[in-house]
Order: sequence, then structure tokens, then C-alpha cells
Amino acid sequence: MPIFRPQFVFLLAFATNAFAELPELRDLDLTGWDCLTQVAGVARTQDGNERNVQKNRGTAEIAGKIPSFDFAGFMARAVEYDRQIERKHRRDLSPELKEKVTSLEKQIVSLTGWLVLGYQGVPETTNCRSKDFLDWHLELSPEPADHATQPGDPTPIICEITPRTQALIYRSGVRIQKLAAFMRLPDNSFVATGSKAHKIRVTGYLLWDDEHNKEDSDIGSNVEWFSAEGYHHPWRATAWEVHPILKIEDLGTNR
Repeated sequence: MPIFRPQFVFLLAFATNAFAELPELRDLDLTGWDCLTQVAGVARTQDGNERNVQKNRGTAEIAGKIPSFDFAGFMARAVEYDRQIERKHRRDLSPELKEKVTSLEKQIVSLTGWLVLGYQGVPETTNCRSKDFLDWHLELSPEPADHATQPGDPTPIICEITPRTQALIYRSGVRIQKLAAFMRLPDNSFVATGSKAHKIRVTGYLLWDDEHNKEDSDIGSNVEWFSAEGYHHPWRATAWEVHPILKIEDLGTNR
């Protein structure tokens, strides 16, 4: 019979409780949420309204053959789309270019990458600044990592679960604590989940989040610095996202 030392039992209990207290997806009930019918959220600008409407698209049937990318393939497509748009922000687009962006954002695509970091977002206009109904950010990286984000790491492609799609994904059995190696907490500290980074395939709508399209601060190939608040910069490889996510598939931890 194995002998358990008291301090080992304490540490095991502490680790188990800490793991259980990490944020996790929920079978989110949107009944009574005052923002449910406000697909533009509470944005105060035209470009904010346009962006939020795209972010707040609901569940959709995934049918037929859809474009599927690995990290490099998605980035190549993003570079081409940026070339076609020729602008940094929606507010600067001509009617013709706005129509072009709208057509691109109608696409449902799949992206495969490594989920090193996942975290809940902060209250934002998209969700009427709710503190209870938040997006989940999944940072898909080109390679797995055994450490939390640090300078020199490659920047990820951002993919997001919204309150409108969270219950669907939760009911499919997806749990972020299992798939992500690390989570970022509300105080911007990183915590290990106890899992290795899993390779996952996310499927959802293509979105151009031009609000986060500033070079050096938002967009870049590698993390270079951390702000005093604990955010890493640049923090994304492109302003193009999969958002909202409609489906997540776990491809495991083997390369």
C-alpha cells in the first residue's frame, strides 16, 4: 500500500483546487441578456458597429467543403487580403473596398494550430460591456511551447469564442483547461493548466479585426515587450481572425 505524506496530500489538494478554479467554458444561458438582440453592441462609431455585427454572428451550419489552413497557409492568405484591401482600418475604406471586406468575411474557414494560451477577454462594446458575458481568446501558435508567453516567441493567430457560440462549443465537450497549456488570468498573470498544448482545428467565420491592426503594438512576427499592465506586444501575427468560432476539434499533443 503506498504511503502518502501529509505535505504531498496538501499540495495535491491545492493543485486540484487551483485547477478547478481556473475559468472555463460554460453552458451559457443567454436568456434575459439585454445585449442578445443588440448585434452592434454599444459601439459609438460606424466602423465599430460594422465590426461588432460581424463579431456577433450566431451559430451556423457547417456544410460542404470549406477552406482549411495551417498556420503558414492562413498567414499567406491574410497577407494577400491585406494587399487587396490596401487600408489599415474600416473607417478608411471606400464603398467598393467595404463590399470586398464584407464578401471576405462571409467565409467559414478552418485553421489548425497549437493552443499554447487561452483566456477570457475583458468587457467590450461587442457584448455591451457585460462583465458576465465575455469572449474567449484562443491564441493559436505555429508550434507548441512549454512556457508562458515571453519575448522572442512567435505571435499567434487570434481565434475567439463569443457568448453566442460558447454553449454550442461547451456541449460538444470542449474544455479550454484540457486544450491550452497556459491561461492568462484577469490580473494578466499566466498560470499553467497542467496540460500540454494541444493541436486543435477551429472552424468559424473569417473576420478582419482592424481595431487591432497597429504595427509594433498589435501586429508583428514575434513578441518583443510587455506593457506595465502585463500585456505582450506585438500580440498577434495578423488582424485577420477566426471569429466567432463555431467548432473546435482536438488533434492531440503529438506533432
